[in-house]
Amino acid sequence: MKFKEWINIIIILLLLSISFFRFRNKTYTASKIRFLMDTQVEISIISKNQNVDKLLDNAFDIIEKYDEMLSYFNPNSFLYHLNHSDSLQTKINEDIYEILKLAELVYYRSNNLYDISIAPLVDIWDFSNEIIPTSEMIELSQKNVGFDRIDFDENYIYLPVDMKINLGSISKGYIIDKTIEYIADKDVVEVFINAGGDIRFFSHNKKKWRLGIQHPRDRLSTIVVLRIPDMAVVTSGDYERYFIQDGVRYHHILNPKTGFPASPTVAVTIFSPTAFLADALSTAAFVMNPFDAIEMIKSFPDTEGIIFFYDSDGQPISLKTTGTRSWIISDVNEF
Repeated sequence: MKFKEWINIIIILLLLSISFFRFRNKTYTASKIRFLMDTQVEISIISKNQNVDKLLDNAFDIIEKYDEMLSYFNPNSFLYHLNHSDSLQTKINEDIYEILKLAELVYYRSNNLYDISIAPLVDIWDFSNEIIPTSEMIELSQKNVGFDRIDFDENYIYLPVDMKINLGSISKGYIIDKTIEYIADKDVVEVFINAGGDIRFFSHNKKKWRLGIQHPRDRLSTIVVLRIPDMAVVTSGDYERYFIQDGVRYHHILNPKTGFPASPTVAVTIFSPTAFLADALSTAAFVMNPFDAIEMIKSFPDTEGIIFFYDSDGQPISLKTTGTRSWIISDVNEF
């Protein structure tokens, strides 16, 4: 065979190798937004599977299934049935047990300030009509609050009369994680889920994600910009649902000990391997004393946090765990 023919064969083989490499590494992208869990849910997927649109639809089906189970207001949900049952004992499944176990852990780590039995207090606050409950209403509702009065095991929950559970501070994170679990082994390259500010990043290429945290007093700007690894990010803030009356800001994150919106924190962002944990900790840290909260955050492995609050002189302060400092690209100290 002539030298020129050998060269042609080599070129052909090289082109075939390149084509095969491109074929093996070809990716498909799909993104969609749906209104679920009382918020906008966005999912973006990059996959090597060309059926990525079907994968995206299946992911939303999972969210819808869990939302129907954990919804506080849906009369067909398990949680609604539990809260309105005449029986003190209700059978639970593995999902409910897992949620209760984490809620219990964070309840005790937060000095009883993170409490999913806070529902009776939440119910008497009317943020839509800007109505502040009376002290008598608060005192009466507080009698039916206290996670330590709830008993449960792997099969049953024992809920005292007049007590209710609200999973709004933990369910979105749990549902996001379940959705990621489904997607992760489906030949995906990257996944991004944002459910009303509860975010989880996942990739097989160890991507670093650029993220901006909303300024708590300016919705159009960021207070911190970071580049983070694959993890969940959840922020709780006093700007999400609130009204101002007589110069006082009343927001939806309540302190179960006082019955009133928590202070002096204005925003908390948690970074954690799971959205489940980040969701619960963002609420717990918000209600706690900021200095106690930052120590609680440190007690959880691979978990970081940033807390913004006003000190007793009205000066803005930020507390950051050590790990977050290496991620920060830009930082605004005042808010």
